[in-house]
Amino acid sequence: MYFHLQLIDNPETPEKREQSRPDHWQYFDDHADRFIARGATFSDDLETFISSVLFVEFDNWEAVREFVKNEPHHMNGVYRQVHIRRWNRGIERTQREFPRKEGQVAWYFRGHAKPDMHDDRMRLLADHVAYFKDYDGENFITRGGVFDDAGDEWQGSANLICLPSREAFGEFLENEPFYVGGLYERVLIERYKFGGRPGQVV
Repeated sequence: MYFHLQLIDNPETPEKREQSRPDHWQYFDDHADRFIARGATFSDDLETFISSVLFVEFDNWEAVREFVKNEPHHMNGVYRQVHIRRWNRGIERTQREFPRKEGQVAWYFRGHAKPDMHDDRMRLLADHVAYFKDYDGENFITRGGVFDDAGDEWQGSANLICLPSREAFGEFLENEPFYVGGLYERVLIERYKFGGRPGQVV
């Protein structure tokens, strides 16, 4: 089962992230085979941590909840909110396999669906996939849909993509079928940085 984790920092205690970072890195190294992608989101100037975003594979809900429970940042009180959602994997590539280039600008895109949009999503799905196909080669780090706990009802999207600027992201959205079709109640777009120790490819 695939899951998307959004772990939102507590802005009142930024020092805690630094305190538990070595243990956090080691914990993630110990679970490296579980990750599709991992990293953090920031303000556009890359000065302020906002959240950790993870795309993982575990056997069941119990296993992913146990993983989060024992994560060092979580145990140290770094996070203000923890969101765990079912997620489907839209492309087979992992973040480690993504073709990286100097100067790439990466973004986290989280689309929160309006209620009862599952049927509308199915109607637009073929156009959506066709539109994304042109971006799969060199832009999408990973992508997929967010679903209810049972994995049946579509509730939005969670994606990582490289585009040169926020303006370029806006242009990307202008023709994106789910966005144009009004499926999203709100969208979150934040700068993304690949996770891992300095110099580590994850």
